[in-house]
Amino acid sequence: MRPGKNHADAVSPVVGVMLMLAVTVMIAAIVSTYAGGFSGGAEKSPQSSIRVTPNVALHRIYFEHNGGDPFTLRSINVILRSGDNKTSLSALDAGGSKIKAFEEVGDSGDTALKAGDTFFIEGEGTGSDAGIKFGSMILTNNTKITWLVVDKETSKTISMGSFFL
Repeated sequence: MRPGKNHADAVSPVVGVMLMLAVTVMIAAIVSTYAGGFSGGAEKSPQSSIRVTPNVALHRIYFEHNGGDPFTLRSINVILRSGDNKTSLSALDAGGSKIKAFEEVGDSGDTALKAGDTFFIEGEGTGSDAGIKFGSMILTNNTKITWLVVDKETSKTISMGSFFL
């Protein structure tokens, strides 16, 4: 040991570093806990498996709920895309200029659609029986149609896919 130095001088920097490390860990834990509280309040949208079947003769597109979370017709939008054309349809549009019907097949007596239930959207004929018209959008035979069922409250996709008309 060198003259003028004692053991306390050697321990002091180690204790200081340990205290600084402990304070840093405590501050990180407080910030993490505070920031984590912001993400817990997000709404969860339903997630479901849906099979889509078009029926050009009836001017309808059928949506069969194959499993997952239940949802109501009033809580969703159906978005159809064909090329650059896109339309958004909801139960509120039924009977208007966009669609004739947006309803469940049969009467289950329950407002929620769950696995095994089917709903459809009905448009108008195009005059040549070669497609279905939803407002200004015309879906024609042999074209790829992309569809999305979207939860209105969260604007998140419940299910999506595509089909050929």
